Amino acid sequence: MVRTASCSGQHHYAPRRGAGRGVTNLNPAAATKEKGAPQSHVSHNTGLPTLWQAVSYAEIHVGVAKMSHVLSKKTEPMPPDSAATPVDDAALDAASPQPRSSFIVSAVAVAVIGAAVRIGVLRLLSAVNDRELWGQLLAWDAKYYLEIARVGYFEADISADGPVYEKTMAFFPGFPMLLRAVGWTGINLGLAALILNTVLTAVMAAGVMVLARRLGAGRTGQIAAAVVVTSAPMSIVFSMPYTEALFGALVVWGLVALDQRAWWWAGAAGFALSLTRLTALDFLAVFGLWVLLYGRREWQAWLSFGVAALPLPGYLLWAQRYLADVGGYFGIQTKHWNSTFDGGAATLTFVWDTLTKNNDVGYLLTVVVILGAVVLLVASWGKANPVAWWFSAALTANVLLSDGILHSRPRLLLPAALLFVPWVIRAVKELPARVAWSGIAVWVLWSAWFSAYMIVVFEWAI
Repeated sequence: MVRTASCSGQHHYAPRRGAGRGVTNLNPAAATKEKGAPQSHVSHNTGLPTLWQAVSYAEIHVGVAKMSHVLSKKTEPMPPDSAATPVDDAALDAASPQPRSSFIVSAVAVAVIGAAVRIGVLRLLSAVNDRELWGQLLAWDAKYYLEIARVGYFEADISADGPVYEKTMAFFPGFPMLLRAVGWTGINLGLAALILNTVLTAVMAAGVMVLARRLGAGRTGQIAAAVVVTSAPMSIVFSMPYTEALFGALVVWGLVALDQRAWWWAGAAGFALSLTRLTALDFLAVFGLWVLLYGRREWQAWLSFGVAALPLPGYLLWAQRYLADVGGYFGIQTKHWNSTFDGGAATLTFVWDTLTKNNDVGYLLTVVVILGAVVLLVASWGKANPVAWWFSAALTANVLLSDGILHSRPRLLLPAALLFVPWVIRAVKELPARVAWSGIAVWVLWSAWFSAYMIVVFEWAI
């Protein structure tokens, strides 16, 4: 099991401040089909056209029983020796075409409104606790990313006992490089990060809508799923100089590509992920599994997987040149962040001590998320998109089977919020609209309070 990079600290209950860790513009010609023409099987290797068909936002009101049957079959995890049966997106597009602009507007609205709610609640709690809002948005690991983006790994203005790069190299270069590129426009780096991550959250929301669509969700269900996933506890980091928005956007679209067997796009997403966080290993693990199951006879699948994995060992080897004396990348993780693989012993101890001895709300909230992630993972078997389920399982295992700063787990588990998608779809379909959306509104507000409380009130948030 891979090690999970986490926020800085020497001990679970008294950490030092420090580090945490871990779309494509698709524009092919749309496939056309005359009404009444027989449906053709979607090729696993269509790549760009097939993926764009998923983005076209066609299936809004799926009322045809035959198509519902096809979609329902997609929700079942496929055994290793069974062939995949992808959803015929061309048929969905023909059934109920929708303007691409509606899809984009919905995703942007989800991101912007969600960010406004989270920042608004953070501002309220900051004012009550005599804190400055901007200072809270730029707290904790944000200073590492901003400094790396400003001057690089070796000149960062970061407090360190030894060479500063022993701390800064815990952070992968993808997000700082992107942030520096945006900063070339002259925009303040903190503001640039806020704008950039809001855009990336919109990209993530769009990908969640596609995954929901592939489970048979209509327009309302797709939007509801995007709202719930992008508003999970600790989603305030989507508005901070953190990697979560970038990682989430790349992961979601990478999973869409794998679900479509669009190997080249999956490879591109994996390549970018490998530059972003160590937990890219969880996506690469699922990528490799999907190649073995559904692309083992296709050279494109193997090559795209190899390309996706290249940056991660490349960065670790580069860091090794400077960190050899302290054990390389994983050496600094152990030295500065107590991050090691321990088979889950630290997590079990943390949960037990919190439930039996500790009276701190921050620790209790962390335990709620840890236990909730495990329950959700089990409950979502056979219901979530198979590729999303396996990624969430890999991520959850990675995070919970590692030592480190346990109260950073809600942030590190954010991508596993994809497991909520089938439950949101079901709620929207079966509950009265007022009840379903009231529940979603409560979720958004509760998660916003969770985020603000952990940032402003809890002493060791992320």
